[in-house]
Amino acid sequence: MQLRRYLFRAAGLLAMAALSFFLLRPPAKVQNKVVLDDRRPAAAAFREEATLRNVTKKDLSYTIQPNPYMRQPKTRTLKVGSVDRIPTDVPLEIAFDSGLRKVSYAVFPGKPYSFRYDENGLVKVYPGSHGREDAADLAPYVPTPAPVVERMLTMAGVGRDDVVYDIGCGDGRMVIAAAKTYLARGVGIEIDPRLVKECKANARRDGVEGITRFLCMDATKAHIADATVVVLYLLPESLETLKPLFEKELRPGTRIVSHNYRMPGWDDRIVKSEVVPVESGRPHKIYLYRITGGPH
Repeated sequence: MQLRRYLFRAAGLLAMAALSFFLLRPPAKVQNKVVLDDRRPAAAAFREEATLRNVTKKDLSYTIQPNPYMRQPKTRTLKVGSVDRIPTDVPLEIAFDSGLRKVSYAVFPGKPYSFRYDENGLVKVYPGSHGREDAADLAPYVPTPAPVVERMLTMAGVGRDDVVYDIGCGDGRMVIAAAKTYLARGVGIEIDPRLVKECKANARRDGVEGITRFLCMDATKAHIADATVVVLYLLPESLETLKPLFEKELRPGTRIVSHNYRMPGWDDRIVKSEVVPVESGRPHKIYLYRITGGPH
């Protein structure tokens, strides 16, 4: 009996030792490796991946901080216009030089991000780089504060007879505000289908679905000739990309209102500019332009 009890105890200890070996041993080297390249099959071992696109004018180095899959920091250089795909099922912290100081951001699995310049020329991480090869990446999704929406529409002199186009409309707030406040017809153009769905739901909620439309498409391929007002919250390189479309399609007298960023090369077309203070954060700039030439 005593021998049997001893054998049972020994067997239990061996089982616990085996279990501890599997639970506590360091992960294999391949499990700690974060693959940062364009080979999508590498993501198969994970549920999600985060993507980072470099929309700055120079190659950019950033560091992925230690995480469950990587014990040591890993520095990666991302070339201009390139995309890194980071297979991960947990949030990751990345660090880089903004041009003023070292900064860090959290990026989340299943989300797209982009390195971009802000209006002060500093590098920041923005959400919303769609990563598509067949469509221009005009801007991350950053909602416009309500006081700025109101002032942009007022500066443009929006009225009942206007057709307001919002390129990169996000959740549709600008088009919906123009419809609710001024009974203006509106068209929102957005490349993210999830945001387009949200736009339509918001328009139904506010009772303006009959005079608003939301299109899921690449804005550079849009037809905007019936616009009398165009509202924008896009980055300078994106405004530069859209200038040929504006000059080709917009009629004389069409007003363009840009939030925070000036249209490159159009300073002679500025009708008015204002600074709008908001309670949370820094003031916002608004620029009003008027098309002086005709479609050609």
